[in-house]
Amino acid sequence: MLNIKKVLNCREGRRCNRPLSCRFCGESWQRAKFKGFDQCFKTLQELEGDEVFFITIGTKKIGSLDIKLNDTFKFIEEVKELKKRGKLGIFFGRLEVSFDKLGFYPHFHFLVWGDYLAFKNVSAELNFKFHKQKAKNIKNSIWYMLKFNNLGIEKGEAVRKALNKKRTIIHSKEFNFKTISYIDEYIDIDFSFMGIYPIRSKEEIFLRVEHKKKLREGRETLNAKIKAIQESFISSNY
Repeated sequence: MLNIKKVLNCREGRRCNRPLSCRFCGESWQRAKFKGFDQCFKTLQELEGDEVFFITIGTKKIGSLDIKLNDTFKFIEEVKELKKRGKLGIFFGRLEVSFDKLGFYPHFHFLVWGDYLAFKNVSAELNFKFHKQKAKNIKNSIWYMLKFNNLGIEKGEAVRKALNKKRTIIHSKEFNFKTISYIDEYIDIDFSFMGIYPIRSKEEIFLRVEHKKKLREGRETLNAKIKAIQESFISSNY
């Protein structure tokens, strides 16, 4: 049984090491992984001629977390095979598992330098959702991909157990870096890039769409009332 008290008592110097369910460990894991990425960034900066794309790929399967994860990792097996055969360029990807009204939703975010068609083609073959946009700020995109997704302790633990130690990060050889082993080590990184080009989450996009919809409905209601008042005023004066 999950020791919730152990997770909630997590603090610096005494970590519970549950980065999928504990905010403190999740944020420390994010900083540690980002430090490893930052060590590679100077090499990647030399590739200024290549456009960089932020891609999201997700399963369309309906069912349990296990069913959806198994389907998602079929995509990763295809990516691994293409990587082994030298069919992919520079890329960095990480699995994220969110939770909405349809239950758990595992999906992969990728940063792809240059040609992204291999990812699009595999998505089409496996009938996966596919979305791309240009990455305006590479560091900000990586930071977003490594974020702690707060599912709560119970759901976070369910994801950890369902993953069963499967790797959630896949990347090309350019990212073969070593990250710090001690999760609380001081990390000296310039985070001034944060917040410049934020990538909106699915939840934020949904709220913005709903907000626009309500504003539009409000304007339509207001215009209808004004029109009714004007017509009433005109008829009463003639």
